[in-house]
Amino acid sequence: MRPPIWSYFAISLLGFWMLFTTIGFHFQPKDLLFTNLIAAIFLILFPLWIRKTPKNWHHILILFFGIWLELSPLIFWAPSVGIYLNNTLIGCFIIALAVIFFPLPNQLPDDEPSIPPGWSYNPSSWPQRVPILLSAFICWMLSRYLAAYQLGYIDTIWDPFFSPGAKGVLESNVAKLFPVSDAGLGALAYTLEFLASCWGGKSRWRTAPWLVIVFGLLVIPVGLVSVILVILQPLAVGTWCTVCLITASTMLIAVPLALDEVVASFQFLQATKWKTLFSGGQCPKAKKDLVTPEMDASCFTICKAGFWGMDFSWTLFCTIPLGILLMASPSAFSLQGSLHSLDPVLGALLIVFSVIAMAEVAKKIRYLNVLLGLILLILAFISMEMPLLHIPTALAAISLAVIPK
Repeated sequence: MRPPIWSYFAISLLGFWMLFTTIGFHFQPKDLLFTNLIAAIFLILFPLWIRKTPKNWHHILILFFGIWLELSPLIFWAPSVGIYLNNTLIGCFIIALAVIFFPLPNQLPDDEPSIPPGWSYNPSSWPQRVPILLSAFICWMLSRYLAAYQLGYIDTIWDPFFSPGAKGVLESNVAKLFPVSDAGLGALAYTLEFLASCWGGKSRWRTAPWLVIVFGLLVIPVGLVSVILVILQPLAVGTWCTVCLITASTMLIAVPLALDEVVASFQFLQATKWKTLFSGGQCPKAKKDLVTPEMDASCFTICKAGFWGMDFSWTLFCTIPLGILLMASPSAFSLQGSLHSLDPVLGALLIVFSVIAMAEVAKKIRYLNVLLGLILLILAFISMEMPLLHIPTALAAISLAVIPK
């Protein structure tokens, strides 16, 4: 299989777009102008040169140029929102045309069987990806909004609940430690996560295991890092950020949803002794998918299939309000001291572990809440200012973690 010829001309046309917007509008710093010219010339000529005999690495090289177009406005602090939007949108289209819309030249066909051995559903099916796509898209848009403030395109930032809130976080010394806009980096990560969710077919857990691993790295570690950064905001900055909390919560939902596909690929690679990491292969014990609904089914049916592999047990749901209570306790009860500054962190971790444990393949994560409960008990006896909050919360967290499903 190979992409259609017209896709190479489309990429070349986007290169011409970059060329004319770069030389036609004189609002770019010289460094950014120079790199955009190089990228534009490459995108004009290279696709036309490779179109007859394309190789996988040709498309990967075009992919990296698309990522560079996304990244360059952040590195050179693009002074205009027009430059930022032009580069990021063209970069997104380049990535999509290079690797998303069409299979790579040497990619295995996307056919059955698609249900891994021992599984009752296909973790790579499109309904399974819909919730992750929505989460990534929402985080992408919210991060672009935060980046617009950091890059100086807007003067105010919405935050109805905290003071100084988002403004304090985005202007903090922690944010200034990054050489580029950290919100912009987040927007780039969520862009790549969204596109990686679209990449590959319904059997990609075995036809492109490397792609599933890349997808997992974008969703799970990167998602957890963003959540951890938000968790540390009260300690590092002294305030919360409403938009950051919404982004982290949305991203956290995607983590357990992505775990099952990654586990399926690792099981396949283990069975083939990792020989199929880049080439993919057949799985003799896999089953034909007769259960996944088509994408023209009702939205309710697709949504229901999107959450197969999740365990929404009442014990995990009950732990989440405990975490929220701990996160709000220092401000709600006017608690002071270094020990109470740990409450938001412990509360957030309680939520994170509970949400991740909702994935059937990660149920044992819930036992980490026992450790958090023990830490809360220790803090309750060290600091006697608020034992009535810590002790019941700790006991409840431990009990909910050890109660059988």
